[in-house]
Amino acid sequence: MSPATEVNLVMLRELRRNFRSVKGIILSVIALIGGTGASLLLVKFQEFKRTQFADMSPEDMAAIREKGLSQVYDADTAKSLSTSPEVLFAVLMLTIWLTPLIISMLGYDTVASDVQYRSVRYWSVRARRWSYFLGKFVGLFFTISAITLAMHALVWVVCIARGEASAGATFGWGMRFWATTLPMSAAWCAIATFISALFRVPIWALLVTMAGFFALWLLWVIGVAADWPAFTYVYPNTYDKFLLSPHIWRAITGVGGCAAIAAVATAAGMTVFSRKDI
Repeated sequence: MSPATEVNLVMLRELRRNFRSVKGIILSVIALIGGTGASLLLVKFQEFKRTQFADMSPEDMAAIREKGLSQVYDADTAKSLSTSPEVLFAVLMLTIWLTPLIISMLGYDTVASDVQYRSVRYWSVRARRWSYFLGKFVGLFFTISAITLAMHALVWVVCIARGEASAGATFGWGMRFWATTLPMSAAWCAIATFISALFRVPIWALLVTMAGFFALWLLWVIGVAADWPAFTYVYPNTYDKFLLSPHIWRAITGVGGCAAIAAVATAAGMTVFSRKDI
């Protein structure tokens, strides 16, 4: 078989396993219910805010929002985001911060469980090891992307049904925000798959995955506090400031940063797994 065929077969198996397993179903349901519940709470908050600031014009509200966003983003990005539906932006932030947790819970046994139960031997004689690893990574990434898309789509429905924004604005900004999460999800999935390939026992892979994700967050905190940008660039979620930019080259930089992290983690994972005694 060609490497592309091998990757595709492993990916399809991973998708079936994730969406048919009890763990995958539970995590998917939790993500969907959580996203819907959060969107309803945000809509209620929006109604409360409109009641409290009924005497303010939409332009004044947008100016206040732009000022708040400028504390985190550059001026052009803050101005662009100030025109987006607040509910969708809030759900984007929720997705960015919760996705690593979902990935750690869903991806910790991506490779480790196959090694533990020896099922990897079935694939090792039929596919190249690097193809197997790459298929595992792609399968996890597509699983996470599908879960986040479903969660965002439910929020879009709520947003339109409650009159928070027009259908055009909702789908336009909604697709853009969901697409923003994809490069960061790819980086996290690559790291989780790499760590999973290091272990034979899934529980150790879970503990190290969560510890590794926390260590990356800690490096980001240190980088921000000490003004050491190099520390922040190893944390995938730091690239949202680039990916949300209205300037194409800055957005491409964000994609490139996430792709670099994913490429390094994937290359390391393929190397480790190729030499692993299975």
